[in-house]
Formats: sequence, C-alpha cells, structure tokens
Amino acid sequence: MATSKLPGLRLAQHRGLLAVLALLAAGAIYFLQHNALQYYLSFDAKTYGDYWPRRFGLVPHIAGGATAATAGLVQLWLGLSGRTGATHRALGRVYAAGVLVASTAAYYLALTIDPKYVPYAAGLFMLSSAWLVTTSMAIVAVRRGALDQHRERMIRSYTVTFAFVTLRLVEKWLLPWQLTSEQNLDVIMAWACWSVPLLLCEPLLQLRRMRRR
Repeated sequence: MATSKLPGLRLAQHRGLLAVLALLAAGAIYFLQHNALQYYLSFDAKTYGDYWPRRFGLVPHIAGGATAATAGLVQLWLGLSGRTGATHRALGRVYAAGVLVASTAAYYLALTIDPKYVPYAAGLFMLSSAWLVTTSMAIVAVRRGALDQHRERMIRSYTVTFAFVTLRLVEKWLLPWQLTSEQNLDVIMAWACWSVPLLLCEPLLQLRRMRRR
C-alpha cells in the first residue's frame, strides 16, 4: 500500500487532521448509541413507533449510513495523508455501496412519510440527492485520474454522509433554547444539516486549492 504524503502535509497538519477525525468519530458513536442502535436491539413496534410500517426502509438506511460513516472516516485519513493503495480502493467501494443503500432507502422513507410532514420529507429527499450526486462525482473524478478533484468531492460527500449526525447533535443542542417548536426545528434541520456544512466546506476547499497553487 502506498504511503506517500500529500505535498505540504506537515506533522502539525497530520495531527490536526487526526483531531478533526476524532471529533467526527465521537459524534458518530454518540449518534449510533442514542439514535440508531435501539432499532437493532429491539425489533418491535414499540421501539420503532411511527417507523414500524416502514421498518424495512429504516433498517437498510441505518445500516448503509453507518457503513458509509465508518468507512468514510478511514477513507478521509488514507486519502488526505496520501495512503491510496489497495486498502483505500477497497474501502472506497464499501463506502460507495453504503451510500447507495442508505440513500435509496432514504428516498423510500421520504416518499412514504405522512403528508403533513412534507417540508421535512423534502429536506430529506434533497439530502439523499446531494448524497448521491457528491459521491457519484467523486467516483467519476477518480476513474478519470483527477485525484485532487476526487479528494475534494469525497470531502463534500462525507460532509453529506455526516448530515444526519449533525441534525441530531445540533437539534439536541437547540431544543432546550425553545427557539421554535420541535416540528419546525425538524424541518429547518432537515435542510440545514447538509446545506450549511456544504456551504461552509466550499470556501475551505477553495482556499486549500489556492494555497497549493
């Protein structure tokens, strides 16, 4: 497996990258423990609540999302540190498969939700679309040998992968402030959890590109 480092990636930058990935891992673990594992530990109508009639969409969505979130963390480290050998390519396929399964199931969940939650469902539908588009563009870039573009697009893809973790963490932080109703907050976060991180991510990617030039 290749172990060459990206140009200009110094020891301090490696440590910074590890710190960021550790924070992301902590957020993902918290989300899985408090919002996802319950659906696998107790497969019954009481645990699933309103999701019970659509449980066969929720289960693959969580499984695919957890796979993509886990593989994506390792991929970010391998890719950004220049370790782009066989392990990186194999995990890339695992990541893409997880995104495909999770986003397909998310489309089903968004399209079968109660009509009174259409604004929330629309946000989830567009989140799934952004997930597929960013990941597909990353795959196209690497197949064409555009490695810098591939790295940038994978960062965008993982930003969307992490969106539902962002949704739950920010929602948990905002709820005690009682800025709006819980239902309105759900709608806001269904759109903001992926669009705002992408908006913040883009100038950082462009600055990085200008620095390297």
